[in-house]
Amino acid sequence: MNDTKSMIKNALILFAITLVAGVLLGIVYQVTKDPIAYQDKLAQDRANQSVFAQASTFDEVEVKETTALADYSGVTIESVKEAKDASGNGLGYVIQVKSKGYGDFITYTVGITNDSSINGISIINIAETPGLGMNAEKVVAPQFADKAATEFGVVKSGQLSDANTQIEAISGATITSRAVTNGVNAAVAYFENVLKGGQ
Repeated sequence: MNDTKSMIKNALILFAITLVAGVLLGIVYQVTKDPIAYQDKLAQDRANQSVFAQASTFDEVEVKETTALADYSGVTIESVKEAKDASGNGLGYVIQVKSKGYGDFITYTVGITNDSSINGISIINIAETPGLGMNAEKVVAPQFADKAATEFGVVKSGQLSDANTQIEAISGATITSRAVTNGVNAAVAYFENVLKGGQ
């Protein structure tokens, strides 16, 4: 009988602890939800501006289904924004991509001008290996700036033969380099098949 009472008492204590923890987690979520959303929006705005510095506004564009992305496994187009100057003229598009890296998904924006040139890419979220894949912002991203929007390939360090269509991998982080390049290729394919020449 004592064992039963002890078991019920322990179960009630565990229930009370779980209930309190659940309520506290709910309160923390409500308190932090808006600041987190605000910080995410700031990161997105900074990424948009970094790939289209001359743009004044970024207008949301509906993401459409397309078979053009079938060859890019592990990549999704998260959002598309049209970059416009102060007069409202379209300059190009900012395509936010999520690509499967070595450790987790990498989220970044790709800026493509209306004349099919890549302004650059800006990484929003990355959780790759420190000292290796985490260097993608410094090593891989700059290689795309001011290049024609085309299909890019990844080559190992020191084997670059065509700087217009090849991206030199981070030494020891080829998977991360391929993930970023694959996402850029998907963004280019989406631009060519869905966005080019307006909708």
